[in-house]
Amino acid sequence: MSATPIRIMSAMAFIASSLLFLQPVQADDVKLSGFPSLILSGGTAKSTSYPVPKPFDNLVKADTLDISFGRTTLDEIQKQFGGEIHTRGEGSESASWLCYQVALDGHASNLWFISNGESSGTKRMLTMVSAEESDAARSGCSQGPETLTEWVLPVPGLKNDENDLQKAFGASVNDGIIRYSNQTRPDGKGLITLQALVYRLKGGSIDGISFSQITTK
Repeated sequence: MSATPIRIMSAMAFIASSLLFLQPVQADDVKLSGFPSLILSGGTAKSTSYPVPKPFDNLVKADTLDISFGRTTLDEIQKQFGGEIHTRGEGSESASWLCYQVALDGHASNLWFISNGESSGTKRMLTMVSAEESDAARSGCSQGPETLTEWVLPVPGLKNDENDLQKAFGASVNDGIIRYSNQTRPDGKGLITLQALVYRLKGGSIDGISFSQITTK
């Protein structure tokens, strides 16, 4: 599959436009940190972006729990794996998340489940899953259960490298950040689904990943 670099679609930029983490403390004083904080604060907005013609599969398997964006809530994930839900901001500029320190694909890592924007209301629907290799737990990350190390993504993950990204999407980088995106056409209600995959690579190996999906007009 060939791909040509493009400017990030304005709709995809919406995902990263909200400076959520400069907002006053609301529920607690824990800030979202690490790779997802970099993405949601706009820190990866200038990275090379490639369009993907087909939507990614909207399913993450964590142990016995099937997790889908826009369907699974943070409360369901917390019930399965424990941890504490943190919240900052309010309204469209709010974010709630769970974070765990776990071993993913044989690497000590931090793993986040995030609900941001309008989705982070009372239902706290999942909009992002992000992970990065790290020997130490980030602020607000609790020790995750061993069962959480058994997870399956529909896309390359931390165990993969630039060659796997090249095979999957037709483009990759050896060092730096790369983004893959898909935007559906409006449905009968005028809604579009926006998906973004963001990877960080060092020396050809993936050490950070973020998988997000939102539905908006």
